[in-house]
Amino acid sequence: MEKETRKKSKVRFAFLFMMAFLCMFNYSPINSFACSCMQPDTAQAELDRSAAVFSGKVVDIVDVNKNNSIQSSADPIAVLFEVKETWKGLDQTQVIIYTARDSASCGYEFTLDQEYLVYANETDGELSTGLCSRTTPLLTADMDLDELGIGEEPTEQVSINLNDLKGEEQPSSDNSANNLLYIILLVVGLLIVVIYIARPNKKNE
Repeated sequence: MEKETRKKSKVRFAFLFMMAFLCMFNYSPINSFACSCMQPDTAQAELDRSAAVFSGKVVDIVDVNKNNSIQSSADPIAVLFEVKETWKGLDQTQVIIYTARDSASCGYEFTLDQEYLVYANETDGELSTGLCSRTTPLLTADMDLDELGIGEEPTEQVSINLNDLKGEEQPSSDNSANNLLYIILLVVGLLIVVIYIARPNKKNE
């Protein structure tokens, strides 16, 4: 009777061990940060310090790291704009603006088919914006537009396809390596459980 009770305890422990082991692999760590911003300056001051200022409509949005096994709130989101009017730094009819994935990392949550007034900075040749800028929906940008004055229509016709970026979302080699590691560790965990259950109780020998 005591031997059977000990065996049941082993099985119960093994079951709990495997549940905890599996939960560990179902967890995808997502780093989050607190966004802290200073009050944006005037529209004219932000125009002076920005690399590009324009109004436009969001025509596509791509989560660049969507399929990565490990993600962060600071991961880049690529937003494709159809440029309507420009005040600085742009002469193209379309442009890609990057922002962080989540507002926790000061990312600006753009909505498809909505129009915005965008203040963008440049880093390594890429334009980006966020919550700490004066970027705002165009419908609520009356004060900024009054201060900025009349902009110019872009003259350089370009057509940007975000499918190239979408292709970069799937780093298959990295994911395959991660999946292989998970399988190996899962097999090791199963072996540990089997050995633990099958191990004879020395006290009863």
